[in-house]
Amino acid sequence: MSRVRAVAGLLAVASLLFGLLGCTEDVPEGPLDRVEVTGDFGRRPQLIAPVPLVVQHSATETIIEGDGRELADGDPVLLAYLAVDAQTGETIDDSYTREPRVLLLSKSEAGPLYSSLLGAREGTRLLRADPPTASTSHPTLVVYDILHTRAWGEELPPPAGADDLPTVTLGERGEPEVTIPDAEPPSQLEVVPLIRGTGPQVRTGGTITVQYTSVAWDTGEVLETTWGNGNAPQTLPFEGLIPAWQGGLTDATAGSQYMIIAPPEDAFGTDTVVFVIDVLAASTAPDPAPEGD
Repeated sequence: MSRVRAVAGLLAVASLLFGLLGCTEDVPEGPLDRVEVTGDFGRRPQLIAPVPLVVQHSATETIIEGDGRELADGDPVLLAYLAVDAQTGETIDDSYTREPRVLLLSKSEAGPLYSSLLGAREGTRLLRADPPTASTSHPTLVVYDILHTRAWGEELPPPAGADDLPTVTLGERGEPEVTIPDAEPPSQLEVVPLIRGTGPQVRTGGTITVQYTSVAWDTGEVLETTWGNGNAPQTLPFEGLIPAWQGGLTDATAGSQYMIIAPPEDAFGTDTVVFVIDVLAASTAPDPAPEGD
């Protein structure tokens, strides 16, 4: 279990998505011709469709063509989705107000989504219609975004005094390698933005989905990483993060990458630790429903 979390466990995501997005061949024409999807990628879409909408065959349409990493077997995948009852127009499930679905791309874990995701590119938005099934009495419409698994914003220039700071180089998949300088560590928390994204903003009370690597300043040893070896991004409650993360990532935006140099009191209490954090998604829990009379 990651030491970054003071509160354990990823939040569970309903398995409804896998039932709705069955693996069947697309058809050239059908109900999707009458459906409009608006909104920016990575943010909650708006679905406009006449109801009741008759769906006799499954169909998939690409709404936004992504240009990010092409998904291969075994890769980590982040999915955000909105599922709507095509007969009533009511929302069945909505992950945009909470954390995205995190999985490794395999037939056993992705189930019927495997064929749709294999070879797709991050940054893609898809719309799917499905007729009623044994588990869904009404036809369904689902919009899902294949989110990025690495920072994707604007690269920023090094700050003044960078010679005394660690350097970060990125591998082909975005994984960071941290080189510690021959210098004394800073005595106070240092927050260095490396890439600035334009996605949703991190909020206290919500969750944050990240890739990260932590390195000990004294030895250069990698303490923890979510990159490679069957690992996947982690979704964490913001208020359960260690002080260094809470202080460094408040108001950060998805798509950004930060280097945080944390003295012992802001990290784990013993050593100065360097974190390189890719902020992939930020979600705010919906307001609680009002109590009845």
